Amino acid sequence: MTNMIQKFFLFIVFLISSITMQAQQKQTKPPRIIYRGQVFDENKQPLPFVNVYMAKGKYGTTTDFEGKFVLKTRRKRGKITFSMQGYQTKVIKIKPKMNFIKVYLKPEKNVLEEIVIVKRPKKHLGKKENPAYKILKQIWAHRRKNGLKKVSQYSYTKHELTEIGLNHLDSLFLQKLFKKDYAAILKKLPPDESGTQFKLPIYVKEKVTRIYGDNRLGKKRVDIVAEKTKGFNTQGFIFDRLSQKFESVDVYNNTFNLFNKAFVSPVSSTGFDTYDYVLYDSIQKNNQKYYNIYFFPRREGDLAFEGNFLVSDKNFAITKIQMRLKADANLNFVRGVQIEKSYKTVNDSIYLPEKDSFEGDFSLLNKNELHKGLNVKTVYTYTDYQLNPNLPPSFFAEENLQYKPNQYQKPEAYWQKWERNGQAKQTYALIEAVKNKKQIGRINKWLNILTTGFFKVSSGLQFGPLFQSIGQNGVEGLRLMAGLRTFKTPNDRVRAYAHLAYGTKDHHFKWALSGKYLLSFKPRILLEAGVSDDYVQQSRSLMDVSELMFTENFGANFLLSRGQNIFLSRIKQGYIKFDFRMAKNFHVGLRPVYRYITSANPAVFKLDYIDEEGRLHHSLTDIGSAFYLAYTPGRKVYGFGVEQRYGKNPYPSIILKYYKGTSWLGGDFNYDKLQLRYNQRILWGKVGRTDFSLETGKTFGKVPLALLNPIPANQILILKPYTFSLINYYDYVTDTYAATFITHHFDGFILNRLPLLERLKLRSLFSFRAAYGTISPENIAINRSNIRYAAPTGWYYEYSVGLENIGFGNLRFIRVDAVWRSDYHSVNGLTSPKFAFRIAFKPDF
Repeated sequence: MTNMIQKFFLFIVFLISSITMQAQQKQTKPPRIIYRGQVFDENKQPLPFVNVYMAKGKYGTTTDFEGKFVLKTRRKRGKITFSMQGYQTKVIKIKPKMNFIKVYLKPEKNVLEEIVIVKRPKKHLGKKENPAYKILKQIWAHRRKNGLKKVSQYSYTKHELTEIGLNHLDSLFLQKLFKKDYAAILKKLPPDESGTQFKLPIYVKEKVTRIYGDNRLGKKRVDIVAEKTKGFNTQGFIFDRLSQKFESVDVYNNTFNLFNKAFVSPVSSTGFDTYDYVLYDSIQKNNQKYYNIYFFPRREGDLAFEGNFLVSDKNFAITKIQMRLKADANLNFVRGVQIEKSYKTVNDSIYLPEKDSFEGDFSLLNKNELHKGLNVKTVYTYTDYQLNPNLPPSFFAEENLQYKPNQYQKPEAYWQKWERNGQAKQTYALIEAVKNKKQIGRINKWLNILTTGFFKVSSGLQFGPLFQSIGQNGVEGLRLMAGLRTFKTPNDRVRAYAHLAYGTKDHHFKWALSGKYLLSFKPRILLEAGVSDDYVQQSRSLMDVSELMFTENFGANFLLSRGQNIFLSRIKQGYIKFDFRMAKNFHVGLRPVYRYITSANPAVFKLDYIDEEGRLHHSLTDIGSAFYLAYTPGRKVYGFGVEQRYGKNPYPSIILKYYKGTSWLGGDFNYDKLQLRYNQRILWGKVGRTDFSLETGKTFGKVPLALLNPIPANQILILKPYTFSLINYYDYVTDTYAATFITHHFDGFILNRLPLLERLKLRSLFSFRAAYGTISPENIAINRSNIRYAAPTGWYYEYSVGLENIGFGNLRFIRVDAVWRSDYHSVNGLTSPKFAFRIAFKPDF
């Protein structure tokens, strides 16, 4: 799908849905009691990050950097518990009239008699001045030697529990939702951090895997053992994607990927540029000394965490780390993130992961804690470690992949052994109780529209995509389009598509039909076939990698454009496609195709050429086959049916495509076309991220305009990937080309450091696009179209600087670029600006 208009349209849908939910919120909040206080140690020094909770953790919070806390609860009486590692837990009775509570915690008996306390510096301390630096140096020196890296081979079991739910739900909303069942359901709902509102689970997933590794071979094998999912049927795999958001958080790396952005780890070797560190104390436990180090972001708005970690003085391995993302971080939709990781000791020297806990709180409009939002919590538990199991190299050469849904289902008796406190069982029961409620069904409906652009019209049939229902161009005038697709589940083995379009100016109907069938789950073999008669802008892309006909015409039909697009081709085509998954993330495809190509408006745009005998032709027949290799190493793949989605991981994507046109079946030309595209997102830590693409191709043989490689132009006023904004369609025509597209997003690195501007939460970026190409004299000689060929024999380039994250609250989806181009002369007489502003709409974190 075309990300630009799709995301903008779906963002509006999501906005309307959210406002509808907020309108249901009760204006008068239910009564609550707020207890405030401050926690100190024996020396009357404030204690940050102390756990403060009551009612067995039902209502809870933590102290801030000054030891202060605010606890919101509905309970008038009870007991508040104060706990922190290294200190004795304290419990006090409370009453409603208590205005301010002061609490003093004593160190545990096994804590060193002399506790070294270092106050948080008022200004940033350099490495040599900071007592924490010596300990961090040892962490950096030992991080490649700690944990599983200390053994030759290993294996362990990993249990994943992900819960996704709506949060900050008030009693009025719940009463409308559950009606007569309200009282019974309310007793089962977990409260959120305020203690007066609730979370409603809508999706839960459990997964058990067995992981094997060989450090000598550098090999790793992951075997899925069991999987269980319950919740709403999301069509765009959005819950699957959310459940994987935290999987790449490894604090031992200098940076880690979170929300498709690079975060600097608190234990990074470059951490002093991003964090302030405080060596708070040292703790003696089980005849082992641990250093307790706190860290804080140096600047507001930076993509950085605050928290603390314990590190052993024996081998300088981290034994526990707690991190939370500050609300002022320059991220949209993220109201809060909390991460905890703990490790256990094996053989008195090897520290291995024991438990990881990740929780994210997301909201649409703003970060106000009273607004309804989405809560995502994932807990990984690691058990059954085996060190040096002596597995043969052949074991790691075997591939064990999930290739179909429900492949790893287990009976309920299996999952009972993973129950820790009955929470998962209760969550499953709650989802079962609410899944048929109309209000929740409405939310699920908007989520599906948000992620796909289709909405249900009947059982198994959907209308869309909505964002292509209306467009315009110089040939059709106003273009109206209606599309349908079959859909039962996200993992359908068969799916069919159809669309019908009509132009108010040319008064012609255009249409397309296609279908997909998954012939085999293992090996994965996909069959696709389609026929169509529609208008296409051939000068809008180099390598055609689209698989759905719905995406063919966006660039030609957008309502806001520069000049009229009259250079459209009418293509009648039929094709068959076979796609084979040869290995993980490696696909091979074959696509035989028949195409009849002519101008959609011969009066103003001609595709004419002469043949070997000098005869003039106005159309051509192209018959051939495309063969491609697609490799996306490391990327997550979602779905097991005819449609799959790739995750946006910072890994490369490589596509090699060869097309052979032949005349022996009735085609007009024998020719060969070879193309290669390489894409990758590169994370640079605190300085941002770069999206990089390189593409090259060559056409062998003598062919007319319709089979050549025009440098892709973009005459619409919206930024579009892999195109040039300040040239016209067919300004450059090549048979050999190379092009690169580079965009660097600073993600606030520059503007967060400028006084006053940092409050605006803007982000800067820089883009560079360039193309080079040639055209052979033989191809020029047969041209009889009204397009004169010109190739960018010197590099043509465009560069731009821009601002993104423009808006207010969380509604920051606007990007504006100022674009300049190099000099060139349009041989076709069409003018183009040398400088222009372009806009994009992209809701993003």
